[in-house]
Amino acid sequence: MRKVFLVALLALGACDAPESPLRQVTIQSPEALGLALREMPASALRSVGLAYGLSVIKAGSLAERAGLRVGDIVYAVNEQRLRSIEDFTGFVAGRPGGSLALLVRRGKADFYVPVDLSGAAPPTKDTLLRT
Repeated sequence: MRKVFLVALLALGACDAPESPLRQVTIQSPEALGLALREMPASALRSVGLAYGLSVIKAGSLAERAGLRVGDIVYAVNEQRLRSIEDFTGFVAGRPGGSLALLVRRGKADFYVPVDLSGAAPPTKDTLLRT
């Protein structure tokens, strides 16, 4: 009986242990993208129904034009779920100058945001033709 009580007490103590420091990743190329992401606490992720995700803490002009906002949660890249910050950096490193499709949760909505890592402006619907 004492062993069960001691194990239960140790388990409760482990629950109150401080979470490890949250890591951050910033995509600096191109500079205009200005995308910075940070790991989220497990409790915050559970509250939105995710096992892992990165919170957008900075969205530069290109990232903002692509549709990202501060507070969005990125939880998949190119249809592959993120399991760590290393997964995300690996996806970015594997596509230098390419594009990524980020699966984002904003509130209760999930949607894809295409991000062009080459720095090119997204195509506009209105084009001016000169003859």
